[in-house]
This record gives sequence, C-alpha cells and structure tokens, in this order.
Amino acid sequence: MQAILNLTKQMTWCEFSGSIFGLLGAFLVAMQVPGSEFGFVFFLISNLFFIQFSLSNRYYALLLMQVGFTATSLMGIYNGFFV
Repeated sequence: MQAILNLTKQMTWCEFSGSIFGLLGAFLVAMQVPGSEFGFVFFLISNLFFIQFSLSNRYYALLLMQVGFTATSLMGIYNGFFV
C-alpha cells in the first residue's frame, strides 16, 4: 500500500512539474523578448515530465501528443539557438 501511495505522490509531482514548466515556456515564448527562445527549453523539460507521467500511467494518447510536442520543442530550440 505504501508503494502505491509513493508512486501516486511521484506522479502528482511529475504532473505538476510538467504543467509548471509548460506554463513558464508559454509565457516566455509569448513575451517575444530577447531570451524568449529559452521558452522552448522549458517546453522540452515539460515534455519529459509528461512523457514519464504518461508512460507510468499508460496514457498512450498523451504519450503520442508529448512525442509530437517534443519534436516541436527541439525544432524551436534549433531555430532559436542555432539558426
């Protein structure tokens, strides 16, 4: 029973962390100021949290969406920092 409670706490932490990093990324990108490209780094961190969350809970539709969002985050990082 304790293992289930610990996993639930871990997944709640993972879910909220993904949400917070996603919101930070959205605010940075929306501000369109120098340094906004770091928003895509926050998006990528958010994607990784949500991928972990979706794998642990077998939310395969969420996993598919996060894989797609990871690709767009990587494109944003590439365009923001290397192009």
